[in-house]
Amino acid sequence: MNQWQLPLGGLDQARSLHRMLMERKFDGPADEFFGSPHIAAIQHSLADMLAAAEPHKDWNLWRRAEHQPHRVEQIRDHLRQSGSWWPTMQPETRRQYVQDLLAPLIPSDELLDELVNITNS
Repeated sequence: MNQWQLPLGGLDQARSLHRMLMERKFDGPADEFFGSPHIAAIQHSLADMLAAAEPHKDWNLWRRAEHQPHRVEQIRDHLRQSGSWWPTMQPETRRQYVQDLLAPLIPSDELLDELVNITNS
């Protein structure tokens, strides 16, 4: 399989795309793209690119989900309000879904376990 590349016109365009994806994901109502593994992969790639381009910034610290409590709370709310599909998901599928929801943020094992085991109300 060939790897696709998206040429960006510099660091400012990469930052803008990263920010737009973050804002759209977390500032709007959940939709079919919320939790998409495809969008999550793009977000992780962008964050990796930015970290490599800006080694003086602590992107690894920024990406820790625990440092973004308002975004984690949005995920908690989403999972608590999920429909009948959430309780029927297998644990490994839940783990991947939660990781995709949080992308490009990376949860600790403890936070991931907590979110995976949320029950909806």
